[in-house]
Amino acid sequence: MRRLLTIARALRACATTLALLMGGIAVAAAQDARVETQRVEDTPRIETLRLTGSVSAPRTSQLSSAEAGQVASLDVALGDRVSQGERLMALDSREAELERQRAQANIDQARADRDDARQRLNEANQLSAQQNIAVSEQRRRQNTLAAAEALLDARQTEYALWELRVARHTITAPFDALITQRDSELGEWVTPGDTLMTLVDIDALRLDFPVPFSAYGRMDDATLEIRLEGDTRWYAAHPRARVPQDATSRQFLLRAEPAEALSLLPGMALEGRLLLEGETGPSVPRDALIRRPDGSVSVWLARQEDDAWRAYEQRVEIGSGHEGNVAVLDGIEAGDRVIVVGNERLEEGQTLSLIDDD
Repeated sequence: MRRLLTIARALRACATTLALLMGGIAVAAAQDARVETQRVEDTPRIETLRLTGSVSAPRTSQLSSAEAGQVASLDVALGDRVSQGERLMALDSREAELERQRAQANIDQARADRDDARQRLNEANQLSAQQNIAVSEQRRRQNTLAAAEALLDARQTEYALWELRVARHTITAPFDALITQRDSELGEWVTPGDTLMTLVDIDALRLDFPVPFSAYGRMDDATLEIRLEGDTRWYAAHPRARVPQDATSRQFLLRAEPAEALSLLPGMALEGRLLLEGETGPSVPRDALIRRPDGSVSVWLARQEDDAWRAYEQRVEIGSGHEGNVAVLDGIEAGDRVIVVGNERLEEGQTLSLIDDD
């Protein structure tokens, strides 16, 4: 029995010794936490404004004809790329061409009458020099020539009108574009104002974003980045216009263009982020932030006391973040040394060993 009691006492003594050794190791570890720090600097605070927009086509044309007629030919199909001036379709212009021919014949007749009147006036002028013709007859021939010249001008104008009407029976592309819609078919009768086809200039697309008025006065130094639907990469874009909209919406239209060629189509959804530069102030890396269950945020600061570095927790109020850094609105100042690595299990006042000690 005594032997068993002795063994029990020995085991308890060993356990006590082991506990003391473990506690000592833990204390030593707690007093010698290796951390990496970073000096807090005042930097421009970047506010990131998230936007949702779409791709638009400022140059979109719904073509129609200035003449009524039957569709005689269709030279393009849906989805075709066309060049400026290229023929797209034509209406039956035979009637207009016959009228143009008649106008040409009228010109020929009027020109002949004009030439005859001019010849008769020349003869009258010669007779007048010999005083062999009445003054009234000479004046009558002058009036006849003037009337013939006026009639010739009228006939030429009539011909030009019919030539224009013939040309209007052919529809051409007003600019380089993509055919996105075709609303007419061969043999169909169309009238002025009917939409025949829709053209979109996909080489001059724009990016449209509604933006709150609060950002209007801060756009001069703003940077815009865009991301296409289904893409993870951000692309630079150049703001081109700020267009105020209905005051009730409290927004203005920001129109931009991509800085590089992208595969865009009208109507595509876009995600944007507008980077607005504000006042300078302290910022810290995102890894330095400790978020508590109660919603508060804090950082660990390294402070030197009696030739030793110690850890002290400091609650902070944070603002917006950009490129891994977060603005700190209150709680720290420039020059403070914030712990960015090894801040997961620190204790207040714990001794630190700085990896980056300078």
